[in-house]
Amino acid sequence: MQFLGGNRRKLRLADDQRNACYPHSLQFYLQPPSGNISLIEFENLAIDRVKLLKAVENLGVSYVKGSEQYQSKLEAELRKLKFSYRENLGDEYEPRRRDHISHFILRLAYCQSEELRRWFIQQEMDLLRFRFSILPKDKIQSFLKDSHLQFEAISDEDKTLREQDIMASSHSLGGVQLELESVYKIPFADALDLFRGRKVYLENGFAYVPLKDIVAIILNEFRTKLSKALAVS
Repeated sequence: MQFLGGNRRKLRLADDQRNACYPHSLQFYLQPPSGNISLIEFENLAIDRVKLLKAVENLGVSYVKGSEQYQSKLEAELRKLKFSYRENLGDEYEPRRRDHISHFILRLAYCQSEELRRWFIQQEMDLLRFRFSILPKDKIQSFLKDSHLQFEAISDEDKTLREQDIMASSHSLGGVQLELESVYKIPFADALDLFRGRKVYLENGFAYVPLKDIVAIILNEFRTKLSKALAVS
């Protein structure tokens, strides 16, 4: 990423090129940004991201994370901060670009000490958890693929064949709930925490995980990747 003394030069990308840059509102930030950015925009993006993560932190202290009240308050705060947090039909290139760049700017600022790294990782994880919770179901599989996660949604037929085993391992999931819930086939090594708690059905080296339980695995993967990235920043 290069800096310009004046305004950032606007690049006119075709729609397909723009969409290819940021196919989702949600990402793991696997690739650093490229291109030109002005020092003024750099500073503004940094300030906006700090405000965003501070809001996430404050709400996490005041409310139970994941509760209906927490979700509602956080969504209202994100709207107030004009942060793009969900899939929209309009042109989302610029909001997603700002999200991408501002995340990496704060990586540079928060890699300086263990305390700063822990704080940054926790707030980014909480933000990811919220954004994943409102991601449309038809977008989940492509998000997992783009994040290099080998999680495959099984067919309704395969789910029916394993219905009793899956319900037995996921005690809070009844038959009606399972019928409406997506189930993912993931490598056993990615579901060790669920296995240790005896909360997952295993078969031939794969874990069959309902959507409600896959969030913890996604967050763990995100934490691992972000921790490694901060360590070498």
